[in-house]
Parts: sequence; structure tokens; C-alpha cells
Amino acid sequence: MNILFISWDSDQTNYLENLFFPIFQGLQQTTTWQFHVMQFSWAAATEVDRIRLLAEASGIRYTQVPVSRRPTPTVGSLRTLSTGSRKIKDYLASHNIDCLMPRSTLPAWMVLRLTHWLQARALPVVFDADGFPIQERIDFAGLKSGSLHCRWLKQVESRMVRQANRVLTRSEKAIAIHLQRSGEGQGGKFYRVCNGRNPAVFRPNPAIRNVIRQELGISDSTRLWLYSGSIGPQYLVPEMLQLFWSCYQENPLHRFLFLVRNRESLRTSIPEHLKQLVLIETVPFSRVPDYYAAADLGISLRKQAPSLAGLAPIKIGEYLLSGLPVLLSEGIGDLSDLLAREKACFVYRNNTTGFQTWLDQTKTLSTKDIRAVGERYFGLQQSLEDYMHALQHC
Repeated sequence: MNILFISWDSDQTNYLENLFFPIFQGLQQTTTWQFHVMQFSWAAATEVDRIRLLAEASGIRYTQVPVSRRPTPTVGSLRTLSTGSRKIKDYLASHNIDCLMPRSTLPAWMVLRLTHWLQARALPVVFDADGFPIQERIDFAGLKSGSLHCRWLKQVESRMVRQANRVLTRSEKAIAIHLQRSGEGQGGKFYRVCNGRNPAVFRPNPAIRNVIRQELGISDSTRLWLYSGSIGPQYLVPEMLQLFWSCYQENPLHRFLFLVRNRESLRTSIPEHLKQLVLIETVPFSRVPDYYAAADLGISLRKQAPSLAGLAPIKIGEYLLSGLPVLLSEGIGDLSDLLAREKACFVYRNNTTGFQTWLDQTKTLSTKDIRAVGERYFGLQQSLEDYMHALQHC
């Protein structure tokens, strides 16, 4: 079975190489499936070539479709969208594709324009709903819920959910919400899939831990907090730093490491009294596991909002597989419910005293036990099983 995965991205996204390529490669190794990726983006040629090489190394067939940014980004995107359906149709015809997998709203719209053509050829569509991206834009990016743009996006999502043969989500809560909107009769088409990570990549590494900590100037006895990922108001940086400061005042053997792309924008938000205690680094993805191995605590806090119900942050799995106990917010998909009973995880509800007690207790946890939690909920093998269950007989 040839499966075409379709995405629409900016010039700075790495989730294909970090998340989907390992999953697709694993599925190709255990099934007769062949994955093709068509990425609409405005990335530079050097970035496109880099992604293409990574795809080829994984045995994945990759095609990039440039998204125009002229005369303005909006007009250019509309022009690309208007021709995108034809490009998808041509690819389907020339590569004997058996199944389409549009990810999120704009790819869904381009596929919806081919509905009659696809139905005439009995080509199934698997919609990767990927959380609630429209709601996330309302919650954090200024999209007005009653605007024409928002109503159009929601209409596209609703139509795709109704017409798709299968719908993939990252949480059971997301399935329940979709069913409320689309009707209980749609229930059989929904599948929750895991954002799995490779335990061979994210793992404790004592030798690397020592090297990185020496580079950072951190002693063996210092507790190193770690936040990895994007920076924005939804990620609660001030709250992280306040919690860190509270613990530091109790015990000065604490330091905080941020692994982010834009160091300067974060640097300006660090209070003066924390500047000597907070480290900010930007490293290539290949080195990220090394820095995880050097840490003692992984942070995944998110501002409360309706869109959280559909999320499953991949960093939580990376932290746990690296042997790190994890601090996470409540309400993140199903995770705060699933992980609340795990000793390696603490669900933060402004309960500062309870957090400090838990953090002290994590010193007695073994990395083996922490990794076991990570493999159970976030292992690559779990992802492969989820996707095989969702896509078989498609």
C-alpha cells in the first residue's frame, strides 16, 4: 500500500524528521507499506534538501511544493492553495497512491476539492486531525472565533472529519469532542495514535551526561531543570522561573537549562536575579538527546485553554525515555490523567509545596523505572502498533 502524507508548514518546522519519519520508517520495516510525503512549505532550498536527504535515509519518498509568499504571504498562500489540489491529483495518478493522509486543515481543504475524483477511484482518506489547531490559534495566536477566516477553517475541519474514512487524534478527549460535533454515528472512524519516540535515541547516558555538564559548568550535585521546545505565552515561562526560584531559595544547588531556537527573545524575559542561574542553548536535533541525558528534571507546562484537550507533547515522552522525572500541567490531552499516578510524574496545579516534596523524592527513582513509564506511553513500538491498527485494511 502506497500512502501519501500531506502537510502544510512554515520555513522552520522539524516535526517531520523528529516524529513522523521514524514512525513511517518503522511501519515500512514491519509492513508492505510505502510512505510518500508531500510538504507544502516556504522553506529555503538548503532546508528542503536537508529534509529530503533525511527522508531518503529513512526510505521515504519526499516532495516539497513551494508555498508562494508574493505579493504578500496571504495572497501567495491562497494562490498555492488554489493549485495545490491539482498537484496532489497529479501525484496520486503518477505514483499509484492507495491512501491519502492529509495533516490538519489546509491539506484537508485541498483534498476535499478532490472528493468526487477520489470517490470515483475508491481512494480512502485518513485525516490526521492533529489536536485542535484552529482552537489553538484562537487561544494563543489571535484568531477571532467569529471571523470569516475562522468560520471557514472550522467548516473545512468539520467536512473533513465527516468525509474521511479514518480520523487520527492524539487523545481520547479529542475523540469525544469530535463526536459531539460530528455525531455519535461517526465513532467507528476515530483512532488515537501515540506520538512515539525511539528509546535507542532518548536514553540515559552517563558518559555524555558528564561531558555536557562539564561544558555547562554544572557540578554533579546540582539539579538541572530542562525545558526543550518552542517559546511563547502558552508555555508559561514566568511560572516555570518562579517555581524554579522557589526551589532555589530552599536549596541553591539548582540550575535551569532552556533548549530553544530563539535564544535572544527568551533572554530578555529572564529576570535579573536569575540570569546567572539560567542557561539558554540552541543545538541541532541530533544533539538534543545528549542534553536531555545531562538533566535531572523535564518541564512541560502549558497555559490552560480548550485546545489542550487534543495535545500530546512529544517532549514528555523524550524526557521520560531519557530517565527524567517530568513536571506537567493538568488538562494536557489524556496525559495528566494517565501520568498523575506515576511516581515519575507530577501534575502541577499551583501546588508548590507538593512539588518540592515530590522533587526531593525523585532522587530515589531509578532511570530504569522512569524509562519504563516512557516506553509504556510514548515508545516508538507503541506508535507503530497504533498506526497499524488505524491503517490496516484502509
